[in-house]
Amino acid sequence: MRHLTMTSVLACFAILGFSTMGQAGLEHGHNPANTISTDVDHPDSFRHFAPELPAMKERVPPVNTEFGLHVSEIEPGLFFITDFIYQSAFLVTGEGIVVFDAPPSFGERHRSVIEMSAPGVPITHFILSHKHADHNGGGHAFADIDGLTVIGAQTIADSLTANPLRGVLTPTDTFDESLSLTVGGVPIDLQTANFHANDTDVMIFLPDQKFLMAIDTITPGEAPFMNFGATANLDGYMENFETFLAYDFEHFLSGHVAVLGNRDDVETARDYAFDVHDTVYSLWPSFLDRFGANMELTGFENGNLAYRMTIEEVRDDCADQIIDRWQDRLSVVDLWADSHCETVVLHAIMH
Repeated sequence: MRHLTMTSVLACFAILGFSTMGQAGLEHGHNPANTISTDVDHPDSFRHFAPELPAMKERVPPVNTEFGLHVSEIEPGLFFITDFIYQSAFLVTGEGIVVFDAPPSFGERHRSVIEMSAPGVPITHFILSHKHADHNGGGHAFADIDGLTVIGAQTIADSLTANPLRGVLTPTDTFDESLSLTVGGVPIDLQTANFHANDTDVMIFLPDQKFLMAIDTITPGEAPFMNFGATANLDGYMENFETFLAYDFEHFLSGHVAVLGNRDDVETARDYAFDVHDTVYSLWPSFLDRFGANMELTGFENGNLAYRMTIEEVRDDCADQIIDRWQDRLSVVDLWADSHCETVVLHAIMH
């Protein structure tokens, strides 16, 4: 076997891109073509993936409005809304209503649900968790409210000024790192963080209601969405679990799926994420040896191919272990575990 220096390995790192899956772990739903087939008889059929766990299905709330949404008062004056893919909340106070995020999938139904739940109460405040349009592109439904106070971190406001996003409201009031305000006698604490967005995330905490909102973090009852919620900052994602758990909360709104989370969900998501991290790093000492073997296998003629093969081997070894340990504890582990493992593999390469 030829001698491979770290310099030559890093030279390969610099020019590679990775997207598809390897052969390992097909019995768990891994797909070597990175395409799930709709053909029920295909070896890569969607039918090979495990269904949602019964415990998860039991937590899904019912549609209970004529608008096709679920709405429930989780604490006096604090309402939770979901269309079973996205989530939002609003707070009814003596001064008016505070809206927390507006997914575009809600559309005009958002205003209708608020009016149904608190008829005649004016909407006075709108708070952005972050700028992403999939969680706040429905802000246009509130744009016609005279005097609406839109609150966001200064970095979010700056980003939206430079690059407006369709439907996302630009803040009228901003803050740098933290803001404590009271609306109608109800305290609201805002704190910036960096666990998902490429600029700023905002944690929203209502101490009286023991309610914490941190969007695009966990998916209660499920493994996280691919690449740990498509985070732009894996270090921040991992570090912020302890930040979340330092709050005294009972309700955790994470922005996705139908289920409103709780403290146990955050702890479980933390344990899952660190298990993926630790599993990749337990495999890491073998990386260069695997790469060397794949270079030899490919005749030292295609370093990109050998390197991708190595990434897929480590990723799939990790995913097999994670699926075995977590498939009975969280739903959709077999669907997303390989993406989580690959995220940590690429992070390990670069850090």
